[in-house]
Amino acid sequence: MKRFTTTKALARAIGIVGAVIIVVSGVTFAALQSQQAVLKGNTIQTAVANLQVSSNGTTYSNSLDGYVFSSLIPGGQPSPLNGYPVYLKNGGSTALALKLAISKPISNPDNVDLSKVHVILSPLGAGAPQNITLQDLITSTTSGGVALSQMTRLIASQVTGFTLQISMDSDAVSGPSATISDIDFSFGATAVN
Repeated sequence: MKRFTTTKALARAIGIVGAVIIVVSGVTFAALQSQQAVLKGNTIQTAVANLQVSSNGTTYSNSLDGYVFSSLIPGGQPSPLNGYPVYLKNGGSTALALKLAISKPISNPDNVDLSKVHVILSPLGAGAPQNITLQDLITSTTSGGVALSQMTRLIASQVTGFTLQISMDSDAVSGPSATISDIDFSFGATAVN
């Protein structure tokens, strides 16, 4: 009878130990599943795009008073003969692709054919001039402007310069004189790799 009681007690003890092992294993398994590793306090920040303009290559800002292109002869030489200087500086931290557009409606009371008025950008130093019509600059505004072919990538802190001239085809205007005004040349910049 003692043997039966001992076997019964041993079986009971084994059952209790087995139950404890199952409970402890389950708790440990559950505890392992609930552990977390946290990467906290992250910040996401874009690169800085900051295109600035200057007429002298020394003082830069985001806006600059424009020029007067006077005494322009339709079919004649671009005005002014040597061009007005324009410098662009990348004051940001990312490379920029440059574009040019006319950012707002212009005044054209004499109905000059804007597809026959040319904006000529000649790089300072070497490079071929880029000739863009006023009409193309107006039309391209919705897409950010016309890409500047000589200045395809302006890296951070880099400066580029060119001269700005205007020319007009001989048949761009009819009448003794014409004026186009309120022209805002807008140099746009898109961040690039």
